[in-house]
Amino acid sequence: DIDKSLRIWNNILLTGSTAKDGSTLNIVEADLRRKVNAKRPLLLEQLETGPPINRQIAATSLGFSSSSDTLGPLVGALRDDSPDVVANVLLGLSILADPDTPRIPIAEKLEDVAQPFPVRNNAARALRAVGLNNLNEADRAATMRAGRAALGDANEGLRPSGAIILAEVMDTESISALARALMDPTPLVARAASRALARIGSVDPRFEGQAARALTAALELVDDDSVRPSILKDLQVLAGKNYGDNVEEWVRYAQKLP
Repeated sequence: DIDKSLRIWNNILLTGSTAKDGSTLNIVEADLRRKVNAKRPLLLEQLETGPPINRQIAATSLGFSSSSDTLGPLVGALRDDSPDVVANVLLGLSILADPDTPRIPIAEKLEDVAQPFPVRNNAARALRAVGLNNLNEADRAATMRAGRAALGDANEGLRPSGAIILAEVMDTESISALARALMDPTPLVARAASRALARIGSVDPRFEGQAARALTAALELVDDDSVRPSILKDLQVLAGKNYGDNVEEWVRYAQKLP
């Protein structure tokens, strides 16, 4: 019964777009929380000792428990020998979104190129969901390594997450890598890199110039209809002003910055 509800929930996430879909999603999630909390002891037992399919269902569904008591068992289940279970554990952690979630074991899954895509993709999702602000030194270092690995990964599905993670941890040393990612052949990656540069430069004015010059340089090189408008929009966010499509004005703004 829980598995059926999870499938409905996932289908709405993947295909829903209207306000009605959003309302339906809220109803499904409320129903899942009720079902999961009614069966939480059984789900925790299945997460640890059940067959693989039960462990997968339990791993995702426990994220809907909204209980910090499930955090420890979920983190422990990251050691499961089934990649499918681990992928679902990471999804469950992203749904739970507990700020006390340890970042390092999740970052290690994202950084590990030997892990299958669903594991690494859900690791990126979990890192963003649990929050990347005010990390301690060890957590921040692990997250930056993972973000850099994802940004440079051969799989285009991971590169956008890498860009956003690096921006959220304010990895200023990755500005050059993000600038190169503006030329990525996958538009989604280029747009994510643009957004990341704008965020870094906006949060820390010391790097506004570097971010602005990377973005303005890309304006004259990209020709994708979906990338150039994104860069212009991000420049507006970064500069707090709008020069429209006037590349010369944007370049002049960027060159004036330290």
